[in-house]
Amino acid sequence: MDRRTAREIIVKGELLNNKQINLKIGTVENRDFPQTVYINISFWIKPKEELINSRKELEDMLNKILNKKLSELLNENYFFPFESQNIYIYNIPDNFNYNDKFNFISVEVYLHTLNIQSEKKYPLNVKRNTDLFDECLRISNYIADNLKEMEDSFYINNKSRLN
Repeated sequence: MDRRTAREIIVKGELLNNKQINLKIGTVENRDFPQTVYINISFWIKPKEELINSRKELEDMLNKILNKKLSELLNENYFFPFESQNIYIYNIPDNFNYNDKFNFISVEVYLHTLNIQSEKKYPLNVKRNTDLFDECLRISNYIADNLKEMEDSFYINNKSRLN
């Protein structure tokens, strides 16, 4: 029986601090000791009020989470020691809040792991030796917790409409 882990792990709600998001953690490389892992957080969002610059406000909030708060968290991280080389991407539709509907947002974080230079190699695994996965989950929950701060201005949901 082949015991290799999947390249992409869909994280269930019971592991998430914020149930209003969808989360995937994965790698496009060797899952036994990936040099880079990605965290994909997606959700649906809609402004609570008629905000003139709601797209700009959302961009500012996401930039603060990714480029300031997350960078500070990763500054001296054991598993992801190459903070300046990490990549942060978010996608907001050009026609944000068109027709007063929910908009799909995705946030992708690409983290370079210590597997690049370390003697000890860490797999991306949820069954045994879960250290790398656990750290990805901790970082994901950190981002998700910061997304909760946006709930004063936006409805956030894991589906295209409120439950």
